[in-house]
Amino acid sequence: MVVTAQKAYQILGIGPGTGKTEIKKRYRQLMLQLHPDVGAASQEIYEYSVQEINIAYAVLMKGQPAGQKDISGRDDRTEKRRRNAVWNAPVNANAFMEREVLLYVEDYDGTVLGNFCVAKGKYLWREEEDFPLFLLSLYQCGKVLLDEIDDVLCRDEVPQNRQRIQTELTYLLAQQFIDSTALLKTLAKEETVGADGKPAFFISAMLESLGGTASVKAGEPLYPSGVRRHRLYLKNQAGKETGYLSFLDDRLYYAIIPLFEQKRASVKIQAAEKPASRKRRAGAEYQNLHLWIRLSDAEVSRLPENLNLQIEKLLEEYKQVGI
Repeated sequence: MVVTAQKAYQILGIGPGTGKTEIKKRYRQLMLQLHPDVGAASQEIYEYSVQEINIAYAVLMKGQPAGQKDISGRDDRTEKRRRNAVWNAPVNANAFMEREVLLYVEDYDGTVLGNFCVAKGKYLWREEEDFPLFLLSLYQCGKVLLDEIDDVLCRDEVPQNRQRIQTELTYLLAQQFIDSTALLKTLAKEETVGADGKPAFFISAMLESLGGTASVKAGEPLYPSGVRRHRLYLKNQAGKETGYLSFLDDRLYYAIIPLFEQKRASVKIQAAEKPASRKRRAGAEYQNLHLWIRLSDAEVSRLPENLNLQIEKLLEEYKQVGI
């Protein structure tokens, strides 16, 4: 569907030039009245459908490009072009599969009622897209892939390894839809270090240590020990592991850890003087860290292919369960 700005105002029943605050209020009113999650019996009273309202809202609030025809017009243009009219983001043509772009549905008071799909494609994640919903869209991709296998094999019971494989699929798919370099530039402070002038990124991180691990002192340097189960473990100068790298912002986890798995980054790590402000998990202790990360010149052109091979290997492992 392609919606012009003029048509979007008409769909929402507001005048051209209405401010975003009023647009949001009107959208919430309509969704409360019409969205199926609310169970309204009067859904057919309004002239436009929930999908049309969603697209109109996206056009006016997200600054999406307006099409040349309104939604009442139809032509033979491809579905991809119609989708691009409601979600403007780069795509990864090599991604394993398409994903849904999800937005929240809220009532008039801002209470979240659920979510809806505004577009589908191989879109990279952008800041306009809520990150938990982004991860949900990838988790749903994994569910679709595993459901298809279960249906083909006529399985009566869910295999015990399904949750582990679906979580792993989410992690691998996230790497295909996140531009790590762009995300680092957004979330970190970029600095120039070294004689070659190559950029390094400064990030506030944490050391998550469990009972029995070595403690670290303020100013003490730490070093990568290895990556296991998508965690970067750290060691002190004596070579003893102290815990693993953690972040307050979950987005950094999906941007930084893959760089080490792909051997595309080097780091300098130092324990901070300021203690961690809170404990996030029972039995875990935290130490604030200063982290400088520098991207290497490693060849990355084969990464999409390698990720697809990893996904295929996981799916093959799932197929073999019980055989």
